[in-house]
Amino acid sequence: MDSDNRLVTAQDLERIGVMPKGTAYRMAAEGKLPHYIVGCRGRGIRFKLDEVLSALRRPTASEESVQK
Repeated sequence: MDSDNRLVTAQDLERIGVMPKGTAYRMAAEGKLPHYIVGCRGRGIRFKLDEVLSALRRPTASEESVQK
């Protein structure tokens, strides 16, 4: 398995310097960051590192309107 395709926690994202864990949770809740619900009660959340990095590179709607 590719190392960038592994599931990581919000704490892992913070530890490797991608973003603060609070930001990861907030962006996931807002639908701005792809995430996966894990655990029997559905209370865990995980991220695929490559998807997170791609989402962060994607321009936002406001940036797209400025570029036109």
